[in-house]
Amino acid sequence: MPRKPASPGLLAAQAARRVAVAALYWGPVVFLLATAVLVVGLLKGFNLGPYLAVAVLAVLGVASAWSLRRRLDDISGALERAQRTTTVGLLTAGFAHEMKNALTVILGFAELARTAGEKAKTDAKVMRHLREVENETRRTVAQLQSFLSYASGERAPRIPRDVNELVRDALAMVKPMARMKELHLEEAAGEPPRVVCDPFAVRQLLLNLLLNALDFARTRIQVTTRAVDGAAEVLVADDGPGVPPADRDRIFRRFVTTRPGGNGLGLSTSREIAQAHGGTLSLLETGPGATFAVRLPAAR
Repeated sequence: MPRKPASPGLLAAQAARRVAVAALYWGPVVFLLATAVLVVGLLKGFNLGPYLAVAVLAVLGVASAWSLRRRLDDISGALERAQRTTTVGLLTAGFAHEMKNALTVILGFAELARTAGEKAKTDAKVMRHLREVENETRRTVAQLQSFLSYASGERAPRIPRDVNELVRDALAMVKPMARMKELHLEEAAGEPPRVVCDPFAVRQLLLNLLLNALDFARTRIQVTTRAVDGAAEVLVADDGPGVPPADRDRIFRRFVTTRPGGNGLGLSTSREIAQAHGGTLSLLETGPGATFAVRLPAAR
């Protein structure tokens, strides 16, 4: 499979880095030559002004090249990470598109099965399950469509929303996985103020936190909503091992993960979503387990 070409920004950074490396190699050579000429000039009584200027410029050039190389190393790393993020985003969008198409077909068959069951007067319990399948499939298709719109760069309108409603939507998506892992999902709904937000983005933020908790929780996950200093706050707590002190400052960085098989994008993306809404996402100093706090400004 051919390797994807690097981005223009990355190529430019690599070219500048090569220039800096060349300056680092040739700068000391120029400095040594200038120093030799300076010593010979002192011994022979020559005018040393031009040679002294060359020596000073060589020293400054070496120092500047060294500083530039270190800076370009940082820039190259950041550009490479950005390119990987873009690639992951494109693959995810393609996967979501295919999943949406497949689920649309499933939704059609679910509707046909429900209609046929109603005509045949099928058992009430079976009909209830069919309606649940239909409703969950329809909701998932809508979520995937929202994701595709978000990924394509369309700016979704920000509207006033009830935080408890957003939390319930996210919880509904993880309940099947929680049942499979025999984890208890506990919701403590307070009275947080309404927030103006992109509902899909905030639901994605909450879903990321819940999926993270599902990976580490031992027996339960608790989601609490409340009002704090006039803002809406959502706490997602699990009773897992918690976050080691050495990792507390780095888990929000892209591609940094403490979970085997993780990609290190969930928490970093969630924090970016919170900040884009004028809010914050932080890890609280509580234990045992881990507690993440999302705080969003109240609607005005």
